[in-house]
Amino acid sequence: MNESPTHSVFIADDDEDDRLLLQYAFTQHCPECHLRFAEDGLVLLADLDQDSSLPCLIILDLNMPRLNGLEALRVLRHSVLYQQTPIVILTTSSDEADKKLAYELGANEFLVKPLSLDSLGKMVQHLRKVWQLDECI
Repeated sequence: MNESPTHSVFIADDDEDDRLLLQYAFTQHCPECHLRFAEDGLVLLADLDQDSSLPCLIILDLNMPRLNGLEALRVLRHSVLYQQTPIVILTTSSDEADKKLAYELGANEFLVKPLSLDSLGKMVQHLRKVWQLDECI
């Protein structure tokens, strides 16, 4: 198992541009967070299994190939290890049915992807404050 920095945030998103934008926003607004990216839910679960520490936050895109965000959320919430880990759905969908299902499956928050870098930065600041990323061990 690999040693990871204490402020690990795992992000599963199949869109390379979104991953780059998230990396930029976290670098600007939460530089002490160590980001771990996965292209889909299966890669995320494998990465989590290989990591020796628990993440302080998991961010899931809703629509991904192989294992989507809701499916990954279901698996994570059935694991004792991740029942208390904050999990945020970050998606382009504003569909109320998606939002309702995400909360029913155990998501802590459902956010629609911001359309600008400024809004994305504010979202990262929000995540940092709400999920106390500064205190993550």
